[in-house]
Amino acid sequence: GVEGISSSSAVSVPPPKLQKRRTAIVVGGGPAGIAAANLLSQCHDDYGFDGITILEQDEGVASYNPSRAYCYNINKRGQRFTDAFNIDLSERGVGVTAFAKHTVPADPAVVFDGTTPFSRNMSPEEQRQMGTLYWIPRHDLVQLMLDSTTAASNGNKKIEVCRGFRCQYVEPTADGRVRVVGHFSNTTKTTFVTDLCVGADGMSSTVRESLADGRFEGWTNAQPARSFLPRQYTSPATGLRIKGLLLQPNFTIPMGGTEHPQQPVILEQGLNYALMSATEGPTNALTLTLLPQKNITASRSINICTMPNHDLWKIQDGAKLKSYFVSAFPRFDWNTIVAPEEWDAFVSATGASFPPCQYSPRLCVSSPTTESGVVLVGDALHTFPPDLGQGVNSAFCDVMMLGDCLEQAQSSNNNKPMLARALHNYQKQHGPETRALIQLARCDAPFQYNQPSRYLKFRKSLWTANVALRLLLHKVTLGLSPKPAVLIMMGSSVSFRRIMRQANTLTIVLWTVLLSALWRFASLPFLT
Repeated sequence: GVEGISSSSAVSVPPPKLQKRRTAIVVGGGPAGIAAANLLSQCHDDYGFDGITILEQDEGVASYNPSRAYCYNINKRGQRFTDAFNIDLSERGVGVTAFAKHTVPADPAVVFDGTTPFSRNMSPEEQRQMGTLYWIPRHDLVQLMLDSTTAASNGNKKIEVCRGFRCQYVEPTADGRVRVVGHFSNTTKTTFVTDLCVGADGMSSTVRESLADGRFEGWTNAQPARSFLPRQYTSPATGLRIKGLLLQPNFTIPMGGTEHPQQPVILEQGLNYALMSATEGPTNALTLTLLPQKNITASRSINICTMPNHDLWKIQDGAKLKSYFVSAFPRFDWNTIVAPEEWDAFVSATGASFPPCQYSPRLCVSSPTTESGVVLVGDALHTFPPDLGQGVNSAFCDVMMLGDCLEQAQSSNNNKPMLARALHNYQKQHGPETRALIQLARCDAPFQYNQPSRYLKFRKSLWTANVALRLLLHKVTLGLSPKPAVLIMMGSSVSFRRIMRQANTLTIVLWTVLLSALWRFASLPFLT
């Protein structure tokens, strides 16, 4: 039910065996929130979720935003969700079955003909494990998913999307339900009362903060409340800043050289392009990344990701920003490939910073007496830099695990409320997986952004040596020693828990061998 605002949610006549139909509120209308709403709308009728409302703060969540110009790589883990809900990624995304990348030199005197990328097709084993990877811009994925909620709403269960709502807190009601409190733009306080609240409101989740401040004392799994405070770890990619610069349609790369310097090289649909800068210093070197895009003639975003002390972030004027790009990337005519207003839009955009690796040890709470609860999914539950390429995929995994737990609870028989059983299973089964995911995110591939810091370059060399050693041991032992975690993770059939269990076991073995060798060396007669 809703206090302070009319609701257009459809109300179905409940089956005779249920006393009432239940509602759900999803706080957050990004991919994780829309996925959760779709899941709840498709739950078996016995679960009782009938009216489902998505509360999203951003009015233009499905529009291009330079501060959120992400391009998602959706692998088989994430495709379990999109396949289950008939979301056709090929409609707006591009499928990739090879590892391919072009490096475009900064010097326009050097010829770039686009014919010799670094490229390797997937092996049959990789194809089996990874399948087709889909690259899709964030706003396009959100629009595809919103279209799927419209399709879901044509059934018996209504999904309503409310934009412009800022959640302030959630709390239990006296009768054991959940109250969501916030406000729309230019309105007074608005209150929603629901049976299930899904927190999908991002890294700084107000839903998670409400669980952490003790409001749900007395509910199952709510104590100690501090267990909802995220455990944070810094990775070498934490703090990197990122923005998107929108290019004009029909972007091409000049060939360069002396014979045909302006001859355009057409971009290929499924390739990555790294545009190198002429500047090479620790605070001015820059690589512009073009990720695969379905429509190569449409506008596209360049992802700009670099250290927070980079000279680029100090520029506060659109004209000066354009001058910087003209100097750093002389191969391109920046008068034609970027619209004049886009320079100012880039400067004024807040942008984003790569977060720490963090997760909440507690995932949910449930009422001990009623069919009510609060559950976390997506970035509200776990956040990490995009090194793994698992951000949206892990969010979809959260949602699918929640669905599995609802199904398990429906088939089990005990005296607990059904939702309490489901959330208990979600905590028990998915908590360890979340913890392993964050451990993997801390060490997997944090140096792929070519950070110019000398210290980070040294750490990258150590990381590379570690990966090479583990890969060598895997080959020498004929598979007895596991592959590096970064390679195992690319497959979709192995859980994060298993990946980290194998990696940690090998780490213990390697340290044991090293310390034993040092002990034996220190015990040699000529050293005593």
